[in-house]
Amino acid sequence: MKILFGDAIDRNISIQVLMSVMVVIISVGSIDLVFSILSELSDVSLSYTFKDVLIYSLLKTPYSLNNLLPYLCLIGTLVGLGSLSDQGEITASKVLGKSNNNILLSALRPVLVVMIIGLASAEFLLPSLSQQAEEDRLIKQDIIKIDQGYWLAGETEFSYFRSTPSYSSIKDITIYSFNSKFQLDKVIKAPKASLIEENWQLEGAEVDKLFEDNLGNLETNIIWSSGPKKDDFSLILSPKYFSLSSLHAQMNKDVSEFRRDLLALEFWRKVLKPVVAIVLIMLAAAFIFGPMRDQKSGQRIFLGIVIAFTVNIIQSLFEGVSVVSNLNPLLAVLIPIFFIYILSIVLKVVLRSDS
Repeated sequence: MKILFGDAIDRNISIQVLMSVMVVIISVGSIDLVFSILSELSDVSLSYTFKDVLIYSLLKTPYSLNNLLPYLCLIGTLVGLGSLSDQGEITASKVLGKSNNNILLSALRPVLVVMIIGLASAEFLLPSLSQQAEEDRLIKQDIIKIDQGYWLAGETEFSYFRSTPSYSSIKDITIYSFNSKFQLDKVIKAPKASLIEENWQLEGAEVDKLFEDNLGNLETNIIWSSGPKKDDFSLILSPKYFSLSSLHAQMNKDVSEFRRDLLALEFWRKVLKPVVAIVLIMLAAAFIFGPMRDQKSGQRIFLGIVIAFTVNIIQSLFEGVSVVSNLNPLLAVLIPIFFIYILSIVLKVVLRSDS
């Protein structure tokens, strides 16, 4: 247990850092929520009400925070260690035999816990929340045009649907059915389809049989046998709608190279977030225990924001290059991490020699 949680001094440092990280997450989340609401107010209409704005912003905020999690952990760690330093507890820990590496390890323990929770959320919670939030918003704003929905080709049918809030729900479906002579003979429209016991069921469907005197016939509980399978979603949905396991499975399937790169980039970007958080804190530690150990907390926070902003730009640059070039998505994510790690080692050596 001591290996996992350390002694009383280690636990005190870990608790302080964890509390600081949570305060930063809650603060940034609140700010993000407010700005999200403000940015959506201009789109309020009869169909997209203020209540819808609140729901969309609340569902969107966890995904935004998860994307920023390494940087929030960095700032939280700087705040936590800075507070301990201001109170003289870092100095006291060193007097009691704790080295800078011991203190850094104690600070990293809660960060790893937070990042593991973030990975679990990316697997089980956030993809469905993001999908539901974005799809419902687009539908209620009525900005999905005929060429912006989803098309699905079957053996005798072409299907179009405007939105899929989840893997078990589809909205605004139009099915074009062809006969053996490849002539359009039936059009089915339904406001919603639900996946029930592995079968898609159309609700409130309107059937138009073109070669019969049977137009606008309302039918309920029609089984949509050619509805999308789970693998079909991998070809049409945004990569951010997939869990980690789905991303890993889909990026190795026979899809276009561009689509495969997008899926791989999203997968490695999410999986390696804990590594990003660790190397960022290692980089910040070179300043915490170096020239900024006597500086005020506000200056440390400013340093963390500058580092986070710079690293985010570098990562976005490499990810963009990966999408439009032959750069491997894994390398696009690893190269900035490697540079940050080397820089932290160099700064540690330089600052130690100067002190």
